[in-house]
Formats: sequence, structure tokens, C-alpha cells
Amino acid sequence: MTPNETESLVGSTIAGRYHLVRQLGDGGVGTVFKAADQVLRRFVAVKLLHRSTADNAATVERFVREARSAAAIGHPNIIEVIDFGYDAGRPFLVLEYLKGQSLSQIIALEAPFRVERACAIATHALAGLSAAHARGILHRDLKPANLMVISRLGDRDFVKVCDFGFATLLTPKRSIHDGRALTPARTLVGTPAYAAPERLRGDDRPDPRVDVYAIGVVLFEMLAGRRPFDAPTFAELAQKVRNDPPPRLSQVRRDTPAGLDDVLARALVKDRDARWPSAEAFAAALVPFGGKRVDNQQDDEDPSDVFTMDLLRLRRRETEHRHRLTTTGSIPPSRSSQGGATRTDSDSLDIHVSVEDPSSTARTTASDGRIQDAMRATLVDGMPPTFAADEPTIDPTRSVRGAVMLEVLRFVEQKFGPRAVRDVLQHVGPTASTVFQRGVGPTDEIPLALFERLVLTIDAKLGNDDMQLLASCGRAVGDLFVPMFREAPTPPTIETMLVDLPRVVARGFSGVGVRSRSIGRGYATVEVLDAADHALSTCVTFLGVVDRSLNSGEARDLEVSCTTCRALGDTECLLHVSWFTA
Repeated sequence: MTPNETESLVGSTIAGRYHLVRQLGDGGVGTVFKAADQVLRRFVAVKLLHRSTADNAATVERFVREARSAAAIGHPNIIEVIDFGYDAGRPFLVLEYLKGQSLSQIIALEAPFRVERACAIATHALAGLSAAHARGILHRDLKPANLMVISRLGDRDFVKVCDFGFATLLTPKRSIHDGRALTPARTLVGTPAYAAPERLRGDDRPDPRVDVYAIGVVLFEMLAGRRPFDAPTFAELAQKVRNDPPPRLSQVRRDTPAGLDDVLARALVKDRDARWPSAEAFAAALVPFGGKRVDNQQDDEDPSDVFTMDLLRLRRRETEHRHRLTTTGSIPPSRSSQGGATRTDSDSLDIHVSVEDPSSTARTTASDGRIQDAMRATLVDGMPPTFAADEPTIDPTRSVRGAVMLEVLRFVEQKFGPRAVRDVLQHVGPTASTVFQRGVGPTDEIPLALFERLVLTIDAKLGNDDMQLLASCGRAVGDLFVPMFREAPTPPTIETMLVDLPRVVARGFSGVGVRSRSIGRGYATVEVLDAADHALSTCVTFLGVVDRSLNSGEARDLEVSCTTCRALGDTECLLHVSWFTA
């Protein structure tokens, strides 16, 4: 866009709504303006493609992808997308107007930063990336210019991650829109100085550790006042990034705290397998040095107001149903919900399907040894009497694979720490304790009743009596199932995932089955199959399994809710699934 053209646009109105008042910046493909939204009476930022690039299909597609990528994430550390449209044939993107400076501007004026400040800024960015990666979206063009620093909620260094123009899904060569590759194979996109070594070797496979490396470079630059590698030409810079060991921060900065050197070195390591495995892992390592804690369970712990309200509604219905049964003598009072620490429930979620071998998805992590040690240390004698008086009835026809149990225990350790795992295992009751003391392998068959007892104990010991933790345990199991949907030769759609759901569930559960009763455009009904009653605690856990499994696909804003449950006196157990369809 020429200067004259830019000047002529200031004062004009886009799409009859956005009145352009000032140019904020100009890039290779478009210009960003400050604009007054005439409808909502607020300032916004409007990104308008240049006329010379608006006819380029690949550029327009990348522009559309930026809008959809950022809009799909919905996180405080990601810039908010407000609107998208076309004006006189040119696409435009409307973003929240940020009163602040880019990190590149601040680095130029103020670097090197205090350690605490630099780590706090880095973890803000990592929080946004964690949410993006959880949605399956990789940024690929992280640099200080794409990190806006604003004042928010009393934090003067709050970060917004911007410019998802080069974003891609975390599956090879697929765009956000329709699966077409927008860049040729072995073509570098993004900024070379912040590109991971593997990308400069021609390996551009989508991997979250690419973004982790870029934030490592940004953090080094904030702390050292310069990037780890610089050179006058692209070829020289690429050579250094590919082959030269990065400098140690302590070599550049004498006041580097003990331990921070190693944290940063791991972010910048050449071998991505040795790098921090995720944005949240890198952020956690920065917390001792002033970084902010990143909760990678945002979708799991607080997925939506709708989901939260559904769980509260189910809890109220459970209380009313149990009260009716207790007052009519249908169940003994000791079976009713007792609130937090001593709540018991041995009803089963009884559903019949066959079991396939899930060994391909069984994962070995560094925590496995600690979990097995905690199992062997469980108590048999001296169990709390509330559990001992109500031991679960074991049905040999209903079981779960050990990999499912281990996934739940890993989730507890990651969220609450190893001590919480030991505490839970010491309160599961004598029957479960005897099984756990022998240790659990990924392919072992464990009675379903003991899985139910485990998640109920986790909720009783660690939860808030709102069933959110039960749903989170289910989502942890759903993470185990996600790779199974991608075994088909073609990328799965939400519809094919719904059809494939019974097969996937059968890989981890025997006695738990589902079928999709109806699948429409943007909605479906999934039935949990069995003639027996279901414990609400297990229904909610299974709700989390289905929610996480299906949310791994490309559907946007997918929600799963339990509309009816036999544990509440209904005649059937139904899950309602809805998602956004473009």
C-alpha cells in the first residue's frame, strides 16, 4: 500500500462500520489501522490487505487462517478477534485495540531486563501458546514484534500473542481451513533469527517445541540484550543456528541465578527431543525465577460456563434423586452423598463392548516409577471405616485397561503432586489397595468397580464437590484415546470420530460402550449403552472422556453435556454433542 493510498484510507469507513482514524503499522501484505467501531462505540484495530496482495489466493487464505486461528483459541494472552469480512473485494480483520508496545520496542529501549520481569513476560506468552497448542494450533512466527505488552488487571507487563498468519494445525501440511498446504515443503516461514534449528535443516513438521524454542530466543534476548545468534546474512545466521552451540546466559550476564542457565539452555537445545516438551513445562521451570504459573488444564478445569452449569445442574438433580430414594427406603442412608471427604458411591457405569489392545497408546513417563512406588506403599490395614463398610462389588465382565488407571494417576500427580497420589491410594479401600500393591501395567485388566472407586476417591479427597475434578479425570483418559482417532489413512472429521467412538472406547474399557444415535450438522446424540443403573460420578467421568476425545478434532467450540442419566432416575443415559459448523 503506497503512502498516498494509506493517507486516503484514513477517514474512510470499512464495511459501513469501522471508521479508520490512524495508521498503526504497515507490513508486507497489509496495513493496520486504529478504527472507531460505529456500532459498539469503541476503538478497534483493523488489518486490511493491500490491493496488490488481495488477489493472491495463498495470501488471502493465510489471512483467513490468521483470523480463524486466533478466534479459535479464546485465551486472555491471545489477541481477540472481533470480526472478519470483505470491503470492496479486500479482506479485513478486526482485532481488539491494544494500548501498549510491542516487546521488540521495549527490548530496544530497556534491555537487558530484570530476571523476574523477563521470566514473567515469557510465561505470559507461554500461557497463550499453551492454550493454542491445546487447540492444535502452532504459531510458527514468534518474535518480539508479535508480542504486545499491555497493562491488564494491575500487571504492567501483560502479554498478548499476535499475528497468527503463519499458524498451522499440529498435523502435517494442513491449514486451518481445508487441509491444503499453504507453503511448499521445506519452505521456511517465520523469522530466521527465532526459527528452531530443525526448521533451518528443512524439517518443518508441526511440533509445539518449535514455538518453545522461539520463546527461548525471546527470553535470552530480554535477559542478555541480544539474541543468542546474529549474522549479517541469512546463510551465516542459518549456519550458526543449525550448528553452533548457543551461548550460556551466564557467559553474558554475571548475575544469572543458579539454575536459570540450565532452564534456558534446554529451551535452546538443538535436539528438539531434549527440549522442553511443552509450553507449560517451560513455563513451570521459570516459576522459581519470577515466572507466572501456567495452568495447562484451562480447557479441562474450566472449559466453559455451559459445562460448569451442566455439572452443577447434575449435582442438584443427584441430591434431589438420592433424597427421594432415601426417604422412600429404596436405598440405605449410608449410600447417599456425604459431601467432601467421605463421599462414597459404588454404583457402576455398566456398559458392554469388547476390548482391543491399547498398548500402542500406553505411555511411559518419568512419573511412572513414582506412581508404581505409591501403589506398592498403599495401606491394607487401617483403612477408613467409611470405605471399608462399603467395598465395591467386583463384576469380572467389566474392566478397564491399566493404561487408563495410570493416565488418571499421572493427571493427579501433575496437578496436585506425588504426595496427592499416595494420599488417594491410601484411601481407596482394602480391595483396591490389594490390587494396587501388586502394581498396575498398561495392559492389565482392572475391575471397572475399582476404577470407579479410584476416581470417586480422587474427587472426595481433592475435589470441591462440584464434579469438575471427575470430569478432568475423564479428560485425562480422553488424552489417551486421542491418537487412536488418527490411525485412519485420512484425517478424521467430527462425524467420523463420532462413528469411530465405540471402537476407541473399547480399546480402554470392557463394560463401557457407546453408540451415536443421531448425527446432524453441528449436533449429535451419543447413548451410553447398558441396562444397569449408572453412578453419576462415573457418568461425569465418562462425559470427560468423550468431551476430550472429540475436542481433539477440528470441530470448533465443541461441547458435550449429559442430558439424561439413569443414576438420576432417567430411563437412559444420553450425551448431547454440539459444535460449530462453518
